[in-house]
Amino acid sequence: MGCGSAKVLLSLDPIQYLLHHHTPEYFPFLSVPANSRHRTSFHTTLARLILSVVDEGTSAAFESFMEPILRVLGRLQETTEMRTEEAKQAVIGVCRDLRGVTAATQNRKAYCALFELLYPQYFPVFVRAAEVWFDTPEVTTALLKFMQEFVHNKAQRLMFDQSSPNGILLFREASRVLVAYGTRVLQHPFRVDVYKEKYKGIAISLNVLTCALSGNYVNFGVFALYDDPALDNALDVVLRLALSIPFQEILAFPKLSKAYFAFFEVLFRNHIPAVLSLSTPVFLQVIQAQHEGLQSVDPLLSAQCASTIDYLATYYYQNKSKDRPPMRALRNHLQAQPDVIFTLLSTLFNQLLFGSVNHWAITRPVLSLMLASEEDFNAYKEHMISTQSSPENRTRLREEFARLCNDLQRNLEPSNRERVGQKLTVFRVAVSQFLAS
Repeated sequence: MGCGSAKVLLSLDPIQYLLHHHTPEYFPFLSVPANSRHRTSFHTTLARLILSVVDEGTSAAFESFMEPILRVLGRLQETTEMRTEEAKQAVIGVCRDLRGVTAATQNRKAYCALFELLYPQYFPVFVRAAEVWFDTPEVTTALLKFMQEFVHNKAQRLMFDQSSPNGILLFREASRVLVAYGTRVLQHPFRVDVYKEKYKGIAISLNVLTCALSGNYVNFGVFALYDDPALDNALDVVLRLALSIPFQEILAFPKLSKAYFAFFEVLFRNHIPAVLSLSTPVFLQVIQAQHEGLQSVDPLLSAQCASTIDYLATYYYQNKSKDRPPMRALRNHLQAQPDVIFTLLSTLFNQLLFGSVNHWAITRPVLSLMLASEEDFNAYKEHMISTQSSPENRTRLREEFARLCNDLQRNLEPSNRERVGQKLTVFRVAVSQFLAS
């Protein structure tokens, strides 16, 4: 770590030997399948050394370091038969190595140097590998985890020049890999180990698209403007992958549930028209999943679900008076199940009053739901009051609701959200005291 120590290390002959001979021919442990994870760590360490001084004109040294990896990609590009054991091990190895190198790119210049070496020449190799080896977890895990790392905009490293199309081109290639993998997985039966063979790959695919959608390096409006199907294809296949898993199975696997809820949070934040265009049964299935996630014992999952619901309620409130296709679709969905908002409000207040959750996160969607449907909020308030057995508690609860709604501003500005959040905290403390007694 650090430029100074890197300079010292790079001046040593053993380090120079490592940087020019980081292949299985010289380090046999790299060719052992059980050591595939160590390949990633090995190349992360070496790449971090060479990239720590990339700003000082060492791009030629980095290109020299990458030559063995690019040679493997070149051989895979030329091979006519990808479904062989030799090609399989080559794909796994090169994806593990590239994931390690990508993880070491901590700034824009380092990432761009890697991107220019790989694009456009070698990306067809990854698409072809996804098509041929979609049913082999050892290959798809290595491939998809490399793609997840490559599209992840950590430390703002994916900041291309203003006139550069590279962000769009990167997303298009990621979309091709996801579509090649996802369309085949959806049609293939898996019977031995469903998590290893199917769910793990789906979870990583969700992570890939989540990172790409939230990276802020793509203007997604360009795809619709120029009739480019890359965004629609990626959303379609990943949504179908997510919804192909029974919800109880999602909750059974922590990594899968984390990827699932993170994906829908980003989708509702930035691409809600795509969600609203789903069929009504599928849309209600998604909302039901968020409702179940709200009640998770994992505070991160419940907070993500609360954010997802907040994005939906905010969109509904802000576009109530508009007659656009997404709003017409949303109204149709809500007409099919009129108690959706009532149920969400009920669960949110129950979590607020009785749950051990992140109360700040839970209060966020309460205001947007209250404004989106005041009728449902009033219905919930009367229902809550009616459940109290003693007249005294009913009176006190009505008074607390009146205090909560007093001077309620009908807007979703950050200052108003903060004020309502504070009032909900006061409401929770007051109500929980006399309900407990």
